[in-house]
Amino acid sequence: MEYFESKQDGIYILRIHGNLDMLNAGILKERLNNFISQNEIKVILDLGGVNFIDSSGFGLIMSLNDKLSEAGGGLRIAKVSKTIRQIFKISKISSVVQLFETTEDAIKSF
Repeated sequence: MEYFESKQDGIYILRIHGNLDMLNAGILKERLNNFISQNEIKVILDLGGVNFIDSSGFGLIMSLNDKLSEAGGGLRIAKVSKTIRQIFKISKISSVVQLFETTEDAIKSF
């Protein structure tokens, strides 16, 4: 997994490429926790380059959503593939975390 960070309009954007699984979720969790501790509480995960998410990845997303909400911010998910979007819907995660077609739409939602 690779990830690329940027910031736009006070919103932290993380573009992820590869699998979001047990092997990578810990690394990503540590990085995201650092941003929360620095009061970066508006986050977009761009999953356009993600091919696979396992339960560790979904757990990370839910945990991050909770932490950001508690801090007064929020989490948005952008560019989710059709297959992963189905898993978000089946698992009801999409009822908790907002999904957007584009990163630009996610930015506007804040």
